[in-house]
Amino acid sequence: MIADTTFLIDIMRGDRSAIEKGEELERDGVQVNITTVSVFELYVGLNSSIRPIEEKNKIDKVLGNIVVHHFDFDAAREAGEIFADKKRRELTIDPEDAMIAGICISNEEPILTRNVNHFSNIGRLTVESY
Repeated sequence: MIADTTFLIDIMRGDRSAIEKGEELERDGVQVNITTVSVFELYVGLNSSIRPIEEKNKIDKVLGNIVVHHFDFDAAREAGEIFADKKRRELTIDPEDAMIAGICISNEEPILTRNVNHFSNIGRLTVESY
């Protein structure tokens, strides 16, 4: 399973539902991974923060030894199709969300997110929430 950036942020903020979901997945033996796009988004937040040292410590703690899936050629192809499909249907999706979805699809992994509507109506993408 691949965690969206919102899940990581919620964990860092101590959100009870995110923590409970993480504990449930751990009990069930489900490995939670992230994407390079989420690393990008976290570091944008870090470098925009008024407390960068505190934020960096939180990021380091959450990321730990987590597996990071890269935005590679296959993921880029999938993301381009997702972004264009949404645009064609006059729906919006942030480029970063299209990239994360592309990584999930190319790795055949579901996405874990609080922002279900960001990832809705994307064929072949399984969305799990908390």
